[in-house]
Amino acid sequence: MQKEQFEVQNVKCGGCVNAIQQGLKTVSGVVEVLVEIAGGKVTVNGGRLDRAALSAKLAGLGYPVK
Repeated sequence: MQKEQFEVQNVKCGGCVNAIQQGLKTVSGVVEVLVEIAGGKVTVNGGRLDRAALSAKLAGLGYPVK
């Protein structure tokens, strides 16, 4: 299983966590999304993950990568 990690902006609450998890699960290959509010860290696990596509999706959701 492949893992990609990101530091993102604007993660402030459980609603943000839910939006990120639901949004990233629509990207091909994503199996699991873990979000840490305090550090603004997003970990994505899956197969054949496209880092650029994940970054673009995060930005589109309002959580741009730092």
